[in-house]
Amino acid sequence: MNSILRSSSFEIDLNGHGGNRRSAQLCELINAAGLAIHDVQSKVTNNRLSRYVNGIKFLAKYRFSISFSYQLIGQCGYYYKIYKNFLESYSGIKLLLWEDTVNYIVPYIAREAGFKIIAVPQNLESLVVDHINPFTYRNLPDNFEDEIKYLSKTDLVFCISREEQWLLRLRGINADFLPYYPPEQILSSLLKLRKARNNSLNKRFLIIGTAANPPTRIGMIEQIDWLKEISKEIQYEVDIAGYGTEQLRKYCDSPNFTLHGTLAPEELNTLLTNAKAVLVHQKAGVGALTRIPEMLIAGIPVIANGNACRSAFNYPGIYCYDSQSELAELMCRQLDEPTILPRPLEAEKRFINCLKQLTQEEYPDGY
Repeated sequence: MNSILRSSSFEIDLNGHGGNRRSAQLCELINAAGLAIHDVQSKVTNNRLSRYVNGIKFLAKYRFSISFSYQLIGQCGYYYKIYKNFLESYSGIKLLLWEDTVNYIVPYIAREAGFKIIAVPQNLESLVVDHINPFTYRNLPDNFEDEIKYLSKTDLVFCISREEQWLLRLRGINADFLPYYPPEQILSSLLKLRKARNNSLNKRFLIIGTAANPPTRIGMIEQIDWLKEISKEIQYEVDIAGYGTEQLRKYCDSPNFTLHGTLAPEELNTLLTNAKAVLVHQKAGVGALTRIPEMLIAGIPVIANGNACRSAFNYPGIYCYDSQSELAELMCRQLDEPTILPRPLEAEKRFINCLKQLTQEEYPDGY
């Protein structure tokens, strides 16, 4: 099986966080196109002087903007050496899947080495709360302009949300839409969970997320504050679980909350089986683009605010709110079991056909 290169900071881990699962989805679709993934190896041995020399070469050649510091020059030289050596020595299909789109150096060197580039950003990095360009130290709106410049060097961008596709197309980027849908092994587990929920009392609410992620943590804290206010009017019980949620303990000073912290998959499944709904809230952020589809497939209704449910407003089983009173009303409502979210077959087909087209251009007479 022929392989394409992947530049990513995410391991393909079916038990990992949303980023890992998105990577697993992409891997499954690449395999469906008859291709395998070969990750760019990120190890290179060079001394400090070599990093500085290569950094200066890279910055001068591509007029790449940085906030001047010897550390950033050395960092540019380090990544320039990694990718230049690896890509020039690679003898397979010259197609690069660029997933770690915060590594802005990648498209410059890939183009130099004659690679076609498909960017698959997990989200637009410049829109993440408090994100700054790691090379220029610029934040919004300047770092968004930087990101547009980097993404414009690709052949095609597959966005995880409609909003990002719309925004990139406004700026002249060739952008398509590939929503998250869980790969087969995760899908099978979610359907088993859905079946187990048929015997559940489904009375408790569940907040789940990775609190180590700043936008997620900020949203969880605001959601807990809202729920404390709501508790003056209605009765409810909420379980809170996920990586790093132990750090939320000081906010959960109410008998309405049970803080579980980081859980094993079996323990988390018990909470999911007995949840009336999953509560998702983002004060500012880029949405819950992997969590929401998985919960709906598992048969769990999702109550989310407008920021969190972007690109999922029309999914059956999603209930959107914009105020505390709306949240309280939804928590009191009888929520029907969501229908199983259908696969985005046409989007998957476009992605697979794009892979085949770009690899056939590399080998027009076949593999």
